[in-house]
Amino acid sequence: MSITVNNFRQEYIPGIIDCWNRTLKYDQIEYHRFIKDVFLDENFDSSLALTALDENKVIGFCLGIKRRYPYLTRGLEESRGWISVMFIAPEYQKTGIGHLIYRECEDRLKEKGVKEITLCAYSPNYFTPGIDLNYPDAISFFEKLGYKRGSDAVSMQRSLWNYQLPQKSAERIAALKQEGYTFRHFTFDDYDQAVNFTNSEFGGGWARNLIHAVENHEAEDTVILCTDKENKIVGYCMRKIDGSDSRFGPIGVHKSLRSSGIGGCLLDLMMEDCSRRGIYYLYFLWTHGDAMRFYEKHGFETYRTYY
Repeated sequence: MSITVNNFRQEYIPGIIDCWNRTLKYDQIEYHRFIKDVFLDENFDSSLALTALDENKVIGFCLGIKRRYPYLTRGLEESRGWISVMFIAPEYQKTGIGHLIYRECEDRLKEKGVKEITLCAYSPNYFTPGIDLNYPDAISFFEKLGYKRGSDAVSMQRSLWNYQLPQKSAERIAALKQEGYTFRHFTFDDYDQAVNFTNSEFGGGWARNLIHAVENHEAEDTVILCTDKENKIVGYCMRKIDGSDSRFGPIGVHKSLRSSGIGGCLLDLMMEDCSRRGIYYLYFLWTHGDAMRFYEKHGFETYRTYY
């Protein structure tokens, strides 16, 4: 073997994608998504996107990230960095190449002022919220490097074949309407209020999703609102934040109304709307804790678990 670790070059892309798909079997990627979510990410830095080669063959990749541009209300997060994705071709694993490429990336992040590295959960262009339990060797690898487990996370899904709005939800929606609440699709007249609501209640990332839906002329079809008798937005949910019709979320309700049942009604109305549009499946990538139980009550099941 003649192993080198090089800065990313555009000519490596086909080899990186091939190696990625042979190694990360549960996280396949295609060319256009790689370009969009890796190469064109505003914080992409070729000196942190390290490529391991044996002669001219790509055998590994480690994507380190340090913010170069502020991310909404989070700003630059000056002392934080990420390893967004890392893999070594199966036939080269347990040869020390993984440690070699990782240590080089870690050293370069430290040189840029990073004091804490988070695995995977880089916003906005994350691939997974953590390490999938289906990659036990990866978990062991990073634990030996000194990484400590944060909160667990799950991905969940639900079939919408033959979906019908539950009678209990229909009754709750009717009761809420009697109290002056309205459930309806987003219109552009809601834009300013909706952005302010999402930003103040849930943060800039949620507002960003809504803004992009409006920019893409999709919000009218993908966002459902709940308003009170004064037409003030008190809750909303949306889908398609990654371009997939079936991608659900986020969903949120004003903090003063989070035990009112509005969130459950929004979710059920979204599922009914999807079913009517011929969208027979919903999924999302990341939740944990009490939110899991909320989704389980509405028929969602866990399909992936992460550390």
